[in-house]
Amino acid sequence: MTTTPAGWYPDPYGSPLLRWWDGTQWTDATHAPGQEAGAPPQAPQQAPQQQAPQQPSQWTQPMWGPPNHTAQLPMPEFGAPRRTAPVWPWIVGGIAAVVVLALVIGGAVIILRDRAGSALARPDTTATAPQLDQTVPPEQEPQQSAPPLPQLPQPSGGRIQDPATGLSYAYPGDKWQVPESKDVNNPADQRMPLWTSGCQATSQANYDGRGNDWVGSVYTAEVPQIFPYSGAQSFGQLSQTLLLAYDPIFYGIQHERKILRNEALTVSGKQGWVIEFEMDFTKVAEANNLKWKKEKGAIILVDRGQNARPAMLYVSVPDNLDQSVIKRVEDSLQSQ
Repeated sequence: MTTTPAGWYPDPYGSPLLRWWDGTQWTDATHAPGQEAGAPPQAPQQAPQQQAPQQPSQWTQPMWGPPNHTAQLPMPEFGAPRRTAPVWPWIVGGIAAVVVLALVIGGAVIILRDRAGSALARPDTTATAPQLDQTVPPEQEPQQSAPPLPQLPQPSGGRIQDPATGLSYAYPGDKWQVPESKDVNNPADQRMPLWTSGCQATSQANYDGRGNDWVGSVYTAEVPQIFPYSGAQSFGQLSQTLLLAYDPIFYGIQHERKILRNEALTVSGKQGWVIEFEMDFTKVAEANNLKWKKEKGAIILVDRGQNARPAMLYVSVPDNLDQSVIKRVEDSLQSQ
């Protein structure tokens, strides 16, 4: 026969605490491992009752005790332990359930995708459009060719007549040549005038070492649509706007600008405006051995009546050419 003395033992219920064994059964007294604890307080003793003497018997494993005690089988050395159900079958079963659910969802997605693909691929017997896997070239829109550039008129009787603007002026002389329209016009640039008459003379060929020539110019054109125009009363503002717009285009070399004249005038009895200017290239000319140092020019605007853009004369001559051409052209200007 074996007996287990009273003391603190690991809780047979599975908690991390120690539970008190009173020598015959488990009690409700517990405490954490590592803490000092004596014997639990003893319950008050009751007067012994007269009982019939019991025959000594061999010690058996403690059974369930009174309701106010926690009776349980002792630890393994006191008897056979109660077996607990293993946890791993639940884990394996949970994993299997997740795998099955994933397979079901994946199968449903594949079926729905195949059905959707079949629906898209199914030919529509009522449609007249081509199949999706066919490549149909877009219809070619007819190409609209740009209108041919007007030929610049040649001088006649010592004058150049521009039928587009109605302006005419004295031809400066044989040194001045009428260029090809394609060489001086760029219809794609809305800022630039479409010159309808003109002539030019070379001031310095290949002045920049890149094959470009510096020239004196006399040209006429309508004022481009991009510049606002509200009648002859706006000529003053319009002439300055044109000069500011064309200065960096026509005179790309660094220079200083000075206004020489800016006033109204009449051309063949029509309202007009003249702005004369001088461009000074002296610093750049001396540093780069240019043949000219200054250039004078003018922009003259002429009213052409209601619902018509004004006509414009542009003249500019470097000082290594005959600059008297400017006055001769201005004084000879006429408008039909």
